[in-house]
Order: sequence, then C-alpha cells, then structure tokens
Amino acid sequence: MPIIVTFDVIRPRPRELNRIRGVFERLGWQHVGNTAYRYPPLGEQPETEDWFNRVVPALMLLRAYSRFAATELRGIARFSIDAHSSTGFSQEGEVGTPPLPADEIDYSEPSPAGEVFGQQQLEDWLDGIEWPYAAPPEDNVAAP
Repeated sequence: MPIIVTFDVIRPRPRELNRIRGVFERLGWQHVGNTAYRYPPLGEQPETEDWFNRVVPALMLLRAYSRFAATELRGIARFSIDAHSSTGFSQEGEVGTPPLPADEIDYSEPSPAGEVFGQQQLEDWLDGIEWPYAAPPEDNVAAP
C-alpha cells in the first residue's frame, strides 16, 4: 500500500529541493509532483514495504532539512503524509528487510535533477546516525 508525502518549503536555496528529491529518489520513492513523493512507485508492490531502509531515512532527511533551514526562518511550511501501509520485519519468518548498513541498501538511480545529492554522501549520512547512548560495560552483558 502506498505512502504519499507532500510538503511546501519556504524560500529554499538553490539546489535544496533537488537534494531532497535526490534522497527520495535514491531511496526508491517516485517523484509525483513538485514536492510530492510516493513509495512504492506506481506499479511496484513489494512483499513488504522497506520502512527501515527507504521510508524512515527519507522522512529523517526531511526532518533534518526542516530543522537546519528553520534556523534561517526558512524550511517546511506544510507537510502531510498519507500511509495506507502494513509492513514488518521478522528474522524468524524471513519476512521484510532489517535495517541495513548504508552500502547494502539497493538504491535507485535518481533523475538528473536529483543527482546533486550524491550516493556516497547519503550513505555517509545514513551510517553516521548513531544510538545516542554510550553503553556502559554492564549493558553489554546478555540477560539470562
């Protein structure tokens, strides 16, 4: 079932919309309007939607951009997401896709407009997102 994201940006700088587009397209989203994207693309129905590697990262980038641009009184003016989705992941059931290292994600080729956000930059960003808590030694011991 599809996920549709739409948003409006206040005073985007040159290339910012193309960079956002590049991330969405590389993550397998279909560009369906000026600032509207659909996952999965029309005509594709994966067994399960890959929220860990395609949906969540795209939304995280949109959030990061919004926070970055808000410091200059720019950013996201409106946002909507419509999701008619049921997905999941189960190692035991061999269903779905776990969160993958960035270099193992099956990226899509972006349109020429979306090429301004390079794949290596996307992979570095994705792998750079870390768990915000350092694990004390006792947290590394498995529970009985």
